[in-house]
Amino acid sequence: MNKRGFTLTELMIVLVVISGLMYLLIPNASKSKASLQSETCDAYIMLVNSQIESYYLEYGVYPDSMDELIEHKYLKYDHCPNGKLLEINPVDHTAIIKEEDNE
Repeated sequence: MNKRGFTLTELMIVLVVISGLMYLLIPNASKSKASLQSETCDAYIMLVNSQIESYYLEYGVYPDSMDELIEHKYLKYDHCPNGKLLEINPVDHTAIIKEEDNE
């Protein structure tokens, strides 16, 4: 009698190989996601800085807050895609990530 199919040993070997591949790939995927979010935030900060300059060219003064840029429709959001809030540095009029208050 010749039955065609996989033995339990063959199935176990396949599962071990797949588990090993997942063990190697999943940590790398999470690291690259964090890196991508950081790069996306950097790109958004550059966009905000260019919008600050556009605001200055139109009104002759720098905006005092992110809310002014949103109110005048220069931006839609006051935060990066990763959720970190942005604010305008009053010294050099550039966008920076808002420091969290540790209370």
